[in-house]
Amino acid sequence: MRASCARKRILIVGEEPSTRDEMRILLGSAGCECTVESNLQQALATMDQRRFDAVVLDSQPSSPQFTEMISRINASNPSLLKRLVLVTEEGRDLEIKDLAERHSLPRVQRKFLLQQLWGSLEALFRPDTVLQNVTDVARLISDSLRGPILTGVRASYDRSRKLLYASGSLTVGLLLEPEADSDRIALTGQILDSAKPDRRFEGIPVTLQGWNGPVAHATAGEFGEFRFDFNFESIISLLISFAEAHRITILLPALKRARRRTEGNS
Repeated sequence: MRASCARKRILIVGEEPSTRDEMRILLGSAGCECTVESNLQQALATMDQRRFDAVVLDSQPSSPQFTEMISRINASNPSLLKRLVLVTEEGRDLEIKDLAERHSLPRVQRKFLLQQLWGSLEALFRPDTVLQNVTDVARLISDSLRGPILTGVRASYDRSRKLLYASGSLTVGLLLEPEADSDRIALTGQILDSAKPDRRFEGIPVTLQGWNGPVAHATAGEFGEFRFDFNFESIISLLISFAEAHRITILLPALKRARRRTEGNS
């Protein structure tokens, strides 16, 4: 359990009981004090009575109360708006998408809820200096560990992981390669822009962050490539600084240590 999340008061809002329960169990196991409401009207009433450190909102398409809730939070407690995470369906309701982008609200895809929610909240609870000027949290759109395991490649599956993130037209591909019998991890990545295939990224700063702050710094090459070698940390993120007012945070799923080799295995 992370001390930063212990006793944090989280308001969870969502219509789907199973999704609410998943979020409550996940955050409760991290030491958070969770209050659960099934609709926005009840949530607004609860917020008038209690103060919360963060809000997780399972957004319902085209709900007028959704906009009302954002407006109420922005008017009464603007700092809380910076700690609101939306659970959304990819490609659904454009009004919610536009509102989220307008207020720079991090979004978690429902299908990746358990992988992304914990990391999203941890990032929001970090000191303001760490996330200053961050305008977007990239979406995880592909994870090799969620795909089928091909016959004969289980060993490589155990030791490496491919992730693909997106933020607007930008994509960031990552390859994680834990060293066997070691606490070291190699992370290589590449930044691409689908809207500008010829775009160059030379000199773009990339920061690897652990729970206690920056772990290492790198600079992207001409074609957006970068690399880190670091000691194992279960929770890490990347901060890519394209400009002072344009930064992207990438929240990686919780990592596990590489399996130790046993006798007879290579």
